[in-house]
Amino acid sequence: MKFLFTTTALFGICCVLAGPGEPKIKSFHFSNELEMGMRESVRCNVLNGDPPFEFSWYKDGLPLKDARGISVRKTDEYDSILVISKVDADSNGNYTCKVSNSRGFDEKSAILSVKGG
Repeated sequence: MKFLFTTTALFGICCVLAGPGEPKIKSFHFSNELEMGMRESVRCNVLNGDPPFEFSWYKDGLPLKDARGISVRKTDEYDSILVISKVDADSNGNYTCKVSNSRGFDEKSAILSVKGG
C-alpha cells in the first residue's frame, strides 16, 4: 500500500491512498493426510485488491471444470472453494487458483498427493 502526501495552506497534510488495486491472494494447501475416498476442499481467498474479481482454477496447467466429484463455488466476492468429493489417484496433481481484475492478477498453487494413489 502506498500513500501520497500533499500539503495545502488550508487543510494541512492530507493522505490519499494510491495503490495499483491488483488482487493479492492467500496461499492454500491440501492436507498431507489424504487417503483414497476422502473429501478435500481448499479456499482461494482475496486478501487485497479492487473487485470485481474473476476466479479460475487449474489442474496441471489446464482449466478445471465442474465434473464428476469436483465442484468449484464462488462463495462471495472475495472467495472461491474447490471441493473434491472423493479423492483418488486421478486427483493427484498441481492445483492453481488464479484471480484477476481490471488491474492485474495473482495466482497460487498447491500439490495434492493421495496416499496410496
